[in-house]
Amino acid sequence: MRFVKFLALSLVLVLCSFSLHKYYMSIAHVKYVPTQESIQITLRIFIDDLQLGINEFNQTNIELATDREPKKTDRIYESYLAQKFQVEINEKTLNHNYIGQEYKDDMAVFYLEILNVKNIEKLKIENNILYHSFPEQENIVKLNINDKNKSFILTKNQSTALINY
Repeated sequence: MRFVKFLALSLVLVLCSFSLHKYYMSIAHVKYVPTQESIQITLRIFIDDLQLGINEFNQTNIELATDREPKKTDRIYESYLAQKFQVEINEKTLNHNYIGQEYKDDMAVFYLEILNVKNIEKLKIENNILYHSFPEQENIVKLNINDKNKSFILTKNQSTALINY
C-alpha cells in the first residue's frame, strides 16, 4: 500500500513538473516560387506570447484576438515583423511586404511576400521574434527553396539561418 501511494505521488509530481514549464516557439515557412519570382512567408506565433511580446516591445497594453483588439493592429504587426524578421538574398537585404494576418485557434498566422526575386544563390534569414520577452524562445524556420527543403531551429544566441544554393 505504501508503494502504491509513493508511486501515485511520484506520478503526480512528474506530471505537474511538465505543466509548469512552458515552451515558446514560432514557425516560419519560407517558400520560393520561381514562376512568380517571389518568396512567400507564413509565420505562426502563439497569440498569448505575441500579445505579451508586442506589449513589452511597444510599451503598450493591447489585447489580441478579442473584441477589444485595436483597429491599428496590422500596422503594429507590420512594424514589429519588419524589425524582427529580416531576409537577405544574394547578400542584399530585401524588405518583405506585409500581406495580412489571421487567427487560427491559439495562433496568429502572418503572410509576408518578397517580390522580384529572380534567383537565389545565397539566403540568410534573421528571426528575432519574441527574444526580448522570452530568452528561451525557439524560432523554427522551414525553407523550400529551389526544390530543396531545409529546417533550422533558431535561438536568441543563434538567430540567423544561412544557406547557399
